[in-house]
Amino acid sequence: MKIRIAGRLNYWFDFAHYGQETRIAISTCGIQGGDVPRLRPALHITEGTSVAAGDLLITDRIRPEIRIVAPVGGIVRQIVRGARRGVDRLVLAMEDDAKRRFNIPDPLDRPSLVALMIEAGIWPSLRTRPFENVPRSDQKPDALFITAIDTRPLAPDPAAVIAPRREWFDRGASALRHLSTGRTYLCHAAGASLPTPEGVTAAAFSGAHPAGLVGTHIHYLHPVGARGQVWHIGYQDVIALGHLLAKGTIWTRRIVGVAGDGINQPMLVETVPGADIHELTRSVLPAAAVRLMSGSPIDGRIGRYLARGDVQVSVLRHAPVPERRGLTTRAADWLMRGNYAIVPNALHERAAPPGVLAIPFLRAISVGDVETARRLGALELAEDDLALLGHVDCRGGDYGRMLRQVLDHLEAER
Repeated sequence: MKIRIAGRLNYWFDFAHYGQETRIAISTCGIQGGDVPRLRPALHITEGTSVAAGDLLITDRIRPEIRIVAPVGGIVRQIVRGARRGVDRLVLAMEDDAKRRFNIPDPLDRPSLVALMIEAGIWPSLRTRPFENVPRSDQKPDALFITAIDTRPLAPDPAAVIAPRREWFDRGASALRHLSTGRTYLCHAAGASLPTPEGVTAAAFSGAHPAGLVGTHIHYLHPVGARGQVWHIGYQDVIALGHLLAKGTIWTRRIVGVAGDGINQPMLVETVPGADIHELTRSVLPAAAVRLMSGSPIDGRIGRYLARGDVQVSVLRHAPVPERRGLTTRAADWLMRGNYAIVPNALHERAAPPGVLAIPFLRAISVGDVETARRLGALELAEDDLALLGHVDCRGGDYGRMLRQVLDHLEAER
């Protein structure tokens, strides 16, 4: 299946030309509580605890199947608490290559696969549509999507990352078939050569962003409504699952693209999950000020550590500090907060997710019209589907936050 999406919008949609993978040694990595939706953490370690890769760090107090394990071996250097008994971040100082070994079931079936993914901390890599939550272990999706295409600005080519790890990817994709009652889709770029296990349906997509988003794939291949549910997972998490099944240990590596207008030459880096971005980029940063983001220039976030699921680091020229403004101007901005007018233009239509009427939908979520937003396709979307709309919007509206408020309301009504 080949689906063509609208063409490029601006400079950022040129792909970076990455060379060979480079391994960069770092000393610390971080786990951020916000990477798992609605995590209600119960800590199983304290500062100073020595852990091996795969050892349990955090579980959810309400849903014990949500487990966060150590991505590497080392010592818990810092635990930073967040609001309402949450965990803002947990920092590990890497010291050794100690790895916990897991028992791999043979033969593999759904109950044993679910139990293994939960124990090894891979289960939170799965997300649901609608609502973009970590699925419950007793649920079964109508379809499962493996995303092996990335059209975000300056993203590395998934096919190039998968190629030297084909065996692990193939094994992971094959195992995931046990989770779904329907089809398992492998979504990739047109022309890419990827291993496709028996029973997995390959679907090729072409075009610029948002052709690589799972929301686009779901819309064309298996739309979700008020009652259905599908799951999705990223290609590097599939590799991690395959590595676990083959080796009995978790995959302690991630392949990350480092690119942007703040550096001269993009790099494809082999590092660890949750890598310290400052350490990762220290050798290539220019003398001028830059802004480091985990993720792409359109949907990344500023932070010290690589977020879960992110496969790129954006290095951007630092924006100038805005001039100080008077009290009257600041008061006017405060009174108008959240009430910006949406001025329709052609970019809104080109940047909208497939099947979504951009202006009516944005107006609905901006005023909290939940029912209209649902009828216009809100249940198929998550924050990353609207990141491009915020990028091209002249006022820079936070449409992802508006959508999340609508989705939370719709979920509460179920």
